[in-house]
Amino acid sequence: MTPSFSDLLSFSDPGRPARHALQWKAEGKKVVGLLCSYVPEEIVHAAGMLPWRITGTRQAATPNADVYRPPHTCLYCNHVLESLLTDEYEFLDAVVATSWDQDLVRLWDVWKYLGKNEAHHILHLPLADTTTHRKQFAKEVKAFFGFIQGLAGRPITAEALLRSMELYDRSRTLLHRIYALRKHPQPALTGAEVLAITTAGLWMPREALVDRLGRLVTALEKKKPEADKDPLPRILVSGDRLDDPELIRAIEEAGCVVAMDDLDTGSRSFWNLSGRPPSGRLDLDSLLEALADRYHSQPAGPCMLNWDEQVAQVAHWVRDFGIHGVLELPLMYSRSRQMRAPYFKKKLNEGGIPAVSFELEYHLSNLGQLKTRVSAFVEMIQ
Repeated sequence: MTPSFSDLLSFSDPGRPARHALQWKAEGKKVVGLLCSYVPEEIVHAAGMLPWRITGTRQAATPNADVYRPPHTCLYCNHVLESLLTDEYEFLDAVVATSWDQDLVRLWDVWKYLGKNEAHHILHLPLADTTTHRKQFAKEVKAFFGFIQGLAGRPITAEALLRSMELYDRSRTLLHRIYALRKHPQPALTGAEVLAITTAGLWMPREALVDRLGRLVTALEKKKPEADKDPLPRILVSGDRLDDPELIRAIEEAGCVVAMDDLDTGSRSFWNLSGRPPSGRLDLDSLLEALADRYHSQPAGPCMLNWDEQVAQVAHWVRDFGIHGVLELPLMYSRSRQMRAPYFKKKLNEGGIPAVSFELEYHLSNLGQLKTRVSAFVEMIQ
């Protein structure tokens, strides 16, 4: 069962992440492209549409995007724009972004200017975690709800939204069970296989994901863990917009196991549940406020200002998953992660946690050099 699930994401065929979206469109339904993990997918799902996380081209060069964006800016944004300009997203009915950082805002600006899709929306993302900022984000989520309702052309009921929230929480609970299996000295899945699963969830219809996850979890929990091998050094990988399992596979080939991650395409995307509104009320306002709270308080990336909490979360995962070292993988020109990097490494080292940072391009390149540097890190932590 595991190989068949992992095969769902084969990046040897760049079109495969769109497979489910194209099938969805063929059935006469709408697809909404998301540029950020802070966009509440449950609202899109409740409207009967498919939320689909946008990825960029795997090609090294971005000549079309370079006309609109300097090459020394966020490489994820540049590769996404290249895909847009080569008409890879024609199946999208709308695109939604947040103000995660100004690179992402500028990408959304260009997307809207080009008029490639008729519907566009952006949520302002407050970067501090205070009561005032959460209230502001709740207003943004309600405005997004109105946008999606208009795109659907019909009302979204509180009952439909609650069903979507419960479905998404079921998928998150199943992913927690998969991650719990990573705590064993011989994890049932490689880090590459786990990233294939979590990224598949960014593109699949949620009902299909829950069905597949349920069968996978049942099989994995029955499987006896291997105990006859010497355990490999255990690494936690931290980064943003890392959506290619082949990268994790290359890291593990350097002599370690990626036993936990701090990724917006991995743990951060599902760690918190939505649950039910604290008030106990199930009207639309209360449900939307619960969703806003869930998304704004998820384990944060470096764009958010609570750096101390981010380090504390990673340190907690290090202890809980028996991690020997943290490997930070910032994308080149990712300004928010670059600014946080000294603080992140210093605080982890002060806590006795070895940490190292290797800068990456968005597409796979220089894997031999990466393996060499990871091997040196693995030797150090052994």
